[in-house]
Amino acid sequence: MTTGVARTHRSRLTRVLAGLAIAAMALGFILMAGMAAATLPAVAPPGASPSPTLAVAVATPVESAMAPSPSPIPGSPSPAPAQTPTPTATPARTPHVRESFVALGTEPGLTADPFHPGVVAVVTQNVVMQDPKNGCSRPSVRISRDGGATWGAAIYPLAYQCQDIHAMIAWGPNSRLWLGDAVGVSGGVAMAVTYSDDLGKTWAARFIQRFTKPWVGCFPTMTVDNWPGSPNFGTVYVAYNWLPDGYGPGVALMASRTGATWVHTEVALDQPPPGYPFAWRIGYRIAAAPNGTALVSFYQSSLRSWSPANMFNEGSGSNISSRGFETALIHFDGKTLSADGPTWATTVDHWSAEFQSTLSFDDTGRAWLAVENGDAVSFGHLDGSWRGISVRGMTSSKPSLAIGGRTIFVGWHAEDRAGRIWTYYTLSYDGGETFLPPALLTNAVWYPGSAAGLINGVGLRENADFSNGVFYYVYGDARAGVGAYVAQITP
Repeated sequence: MTTGVARTHRSRLTRVLAGLAIAAMALGFILMAGMAAATLPAVAPPGASPSPTLAVAVATPVESAMAPSPSPIPGSPSPAPAQTPTPTATPARTPHVRESFVALGTEPGLTADPFHPGVVAVVTQNVVMQDPKNGCSRPSVRISRDGGATWGAAIYPLAYQCQDIHAMIAWGPNSRLWLGDAVGVSGGVAMAVTYSDDLGKTWAARFIQRFTKPWVGCFPTMTVDNWPGSPNFGTVYVAYNWLPDGYGPGVALMASRTGATWVHTEVALDQPPPGYPFAWRIGYRIAAAPNGTALVSFYQSSLRSWSPANMFNEGSGSNISSRGFETALIHFDGKTLSADGPTWATTVDHWSAEFQSTLSFDDTGRAWLAVENGDAVSFGHLDGSWRGISVRGMTSSKPSLAIGGRTIFVGWHAEDRAGRIWTYYTLSYDGGETFLPPALLTNAVWYPGSAAGLINGVGLRENADFSNGVFYYVYGDARAGVGAYVAQITP
């Protein structure tokens, strides 16, 4: 684990929610795989009841069956922009929240079909331990056609093979469901992508990249350009990390319009500060913009010394020159992929923030980023000011972000002084100018110790998405076994 966290409760929460651990493939090889101007109104730690302004319907944590004989989802030959809420003053509404249990499993990720209301998919990792320190995953996908009220049976895009533990998914036009993960190859693992055009019944042959040499994790991220007016509408983008040399991971990018032919480029890394030639990079995020470009973000710390054999150890004090998040703009013309040089988006004030970030564009083309910083979530758009989002007396972490029109959703976890984990959210109806006070998503609470020993904890890859006027937020939770839960938030 990364060292140097000053607060015991932060270290414990990071280990359980987002501790990127070392795993081993079933084949036998090892997988290692400024804060701000304004702050949201703080709220007191939760008691026995949820926030009085929040309507919560909690589903019983048992797996739901798929609705009988659902009809096929039609294609989208003439896609239109997704419906977005009408802008109003932030305090004018009381959101409606419904929560449902999806499945047992860890590291859930979610995608909502932007062109078919209520069609949502969740991937879970389902870690398999070969011994106390080594494991792999058999990722599975479940699809809901009714906004998460019921979930279909498990689908195994990688044929139930034991592979890496960072699978992710994304819907594209015509209900094409993309899935990416690292798979075992000679010398380590390599990024692989497949897709389904029939709601997971069949999957295309995997594309396994050979652009970069195999390494030990990839920790990928994926997005699809679903902006109907974009010249790259339907393009899928993937970012992943790899080790070009002993000085630190690189930022590799891939793109395709068909899933059969892919192109690749690298983010040209910035010049290190004098005396700090090493850099630790992880937690890549990628998002498509309405104008046909895309953006990749990533955590970076500049280090005096670093070793690939102990990659999570950034050291402390004089070993670190700077740490924070950088972004790079991506360009694709259908044949050539390129990336601008990176620029710093924001700095952070503690260690173990590597994967605590989320990235999204609004429909005006502005990019927004949310990261961990201190005991709060730091949130802002890249050409403007930042604000803190927090709950009084608690440590806030693991932000998830989604945007629909001028409505912005932020979800996160918070740990109280007793070591209990709660799940919160807030909304802005005016493009991030003002926000509702933080509110509980659910009464459920759990302790990090209930998920002790898991590779990567319960919710390393959780995220939020928006479709047809509804926000969907997936999170790992250990209230009754380790499982994935989805909240449906109607603003």
